[in-house]
Amino acid sequence: MTNLTTKWEPVPESYEQFGGRGLIAKILVEEVPPLCEPLGPHNKLIFAPGLLGGTSLSSAGRLSVGGKSPLTGGVKEANAGGTAGVVLGRLDIKAIVVEGQPSDGRLYQLYVSPDKVELLPADEWRGLGTYATT
Repeated sequence: MTNLTTKWEPVPESYEQFGGRGLIAKILVEEVPPLCEPLGPHNKLIFAPGLLGGTSLSSAGRLSVGGKSPLTGGVKEANAGGTAGVVLGRLDIKAIVVEGQPSDGRLYQLYVSPDKVELLPADEWRGLGTYATT
């Protein structure tokens, strides 16, 4: 986010066997400095579908969202339903890893399609609740 850039990266072989909360924990343990400030630029915000995300298996479309917790300093993960986990799985996206913070203080949305990934300005959504933005 610091440079407002996106990129596709191959999944390291050591991450292949993980999905969802397991992948989030693996990334955080291996890539985030243990003593970094949870709300600082060295933490990562990770969105990861489960191993079976994108399949038609019942309840396999969950999406895990996690990072280093400001409350405990440890790994924290939440789980969401809906279509995001299914869509990411069908696009063969193992995880979306957000690094850094926008230096301009603006709000951005991440647009993901089969052809591209973009960061788009979203300042008009600042301060709005969930129902006003969906």
